[in-house]
Amino acid sequence: MTSDGGDEVRDIRAVGRALLAAVNAGDVTGILACWAPDGVMLPPHHPAVHGHAAIEAYFHELFASRRLTFEFTESVVTHDASLAVERLAYEATATPRAGGAPSEDAGKGVHVYTRRLDGRWQLSQDIWNSDRPARAGA
Repeated sequence: MTSDGGDEVRDIRAVGRALLAAVNAGDVTGILACWAPDGVMLPPHHPAVHGHAAIEAYFHELFASRRLTFEFTESVVTHDASLAVERLAYEATATPRAGGAPSEDAGKGVHVYTRRLDGRWQLSQDIWNSDRPARAGA
């Protein structure tokens, strides 16, 4: 496996940047474009989310209640010809659509990308969790 650098890493990170832009814009169609159809998302405090239809429903529900702003503050990519793993750190703010104070978070995660038959990289697995202590009653 190769670590950081080169055209492959640039292409892999481009998917991550497109995902961030779509999440920050509340663009569910843009989010789905980054995901493999059989992808699995593993959000904190939530059951696994399998496939495009479930990922779409997850984000529609999420964006109905809050606006998100995410930034990746660290990224290390390791890859071979058809599989890539990105270890990342993030900072995020969630602003309630109904008003109220935004909440901030910082944490880490892992993205797994697969190269599709057409050569494009797509997200196939995503897991993240907070570095902050759990809130009582949350």
